[in-house]
Amino acid sequence: MTDHARHRDDVAPYLLGAMNDLERQAFERHLRGCSECRDELERLEPAAAALPGSVEQIEPPPGLKRRLMAEVEGESGGDSNVVAVRPRIRRPSRLLAVAAALLLALVVGFGVAQLGGDETRTVNATVAKVTPKAGGDLEVRGDSGTLRLHGMPDLGRARVYQVWLQHGGRLDPARTFEVGGSGAADVELPNLQDADGVFVTREDRGGATVPSEDPIVSVPL
Repeated sequence: MTDHARHRDDVAPYLLGAMNDLERQAFERHLRGCSECRDELERLEPAAAALPGSVEQIEPPPGLKRRLMAEVEGESGGDSNVVAVRPRIRRPSRLLAVAAALLLALVVGFGVAQLGGDETRTVNATVAKVTPKAGGDLEVRGDSGTLRLHGMPDLGRARVYQVWLQHGGRLDPARTFEVGGSGAADVELPNLQDADGVFVTREDRGGATVPSEDPIVSVPL
């Protein structure tokens, strides 16, 4: 059996921390000379590192530990009177390796569904003192979002609110909107890709190419 054949099923157990010290060290030595295993590790490592914090944690079934311990004892023969003559590396069983790979695949698949294009997060808006009753937030969905504001003063016929998207040190005009007597607005922003922040100023009707005042609403991204 080639060295790669012995270790090709070890990527998932390695990423999931299912190896003992000797097994981990042996696999890491193998990685140094195996580009195929390194490529597989590089492909799966970001997902394995990012998803556990994003997927809802659940209580494991009560019998899981008992079944795992039975599997380990069965693999060792269950004979407590046998004394090991020398330390040796016990390869993870095929069953455990496949189980680890399936677990990683399930977590990756579930996490992609959770973290895909429909991911939604909400960022609170900071409002300047000139509009003390105002407030709001930005709901971000992938590369788009909705700026929801309330308590904004009606600017009348001559002026409008204007949204700006920050890209580095530059503010790019996005769109204008009005709030009317309700003081509220839901402003759709279809392209937030690469934006560092969303800002709102008061401008003459028709909008401006550069802000005429400091932002009265700020939402860092």
